[in-house]
Amino acid sequence: MNVKTKFSILKNLLYLKAVVEAGSISAAANKNGIKASNLSKVIKDCESLFHKVLFYRTAHGMSPTPDAFQLVRCAHQIDSELSQIMQLITQNDDIIKLYIIEGLEIKNLSRYNKSMLLVKQQCQADVIVTSKKPQSVETYIITESILGKDVAQHIWICAKNTPEAIDLARFIILQIHSQ
Repeated sequence: MNVKTKFSILKNLLYLKAVVEAGSISAAANKNGIKASNLSKVIKDCESLFHKVLFYRTAHGMSPTPDAFQLVRCAHQIDSELSQIMQLITQNDDIIKLYIIEGLEIKNLSRYNKSMLLVKQQCQADVIVTSKKPQSVETYIITESILGKDVAQHIWICAKNTPEAIDLARFIILQIHSQ
C-alpha cells in the first residue's frame, strides 16, 4: 500500500471519528472547516473503502453502527499517536511557534535568526499576528500597529511573556513598520 492510499485511509478515519464524536455530519463539518456535503461524501467513501455500513440512517438523523465504533477506536489510537508526535515537535524550547492570519505577509520574516514554526491555530502559538483584536489571550502581551499609509489596517501582535516570544514580536513590529 503506498503513502497516498495510507494518507487517504488515515484522513477518512479521522473524519469518521469527528462525525461520531460530534454526533452529526454538520457539527463535525463546522468544527473541522469542511463543507457538510464534502464530509458526507467522505463518510460514504469510508463505507465503500471498508465494505461496511457505518451509520444507520433514519429520518431523524444518523447513528453509528458497531463497525463504526470499532473503526473510531482505531482512529482514536492513531489520533493519540499523532498528538504525541506533535508534542515532540512543539516541545522543543528553541522553537518559537508563530501564528499569522491568512493573507498577511510579513516582509523579511525569513531573516529572523532563531528557529520558528508556523502553526495553524492561535491557541498553539507563542506569538500571534492578526487583524482582529484577540478576545482571550490573558497570558500574552498585546500591542496594536497600524499598517498602510493611505488605508489603515489594524494589526494585533500578541506575544507570550517570554524573552523569545517578545523578541520575535519586536522583530515583526519592525518589519511591519518598514513595509
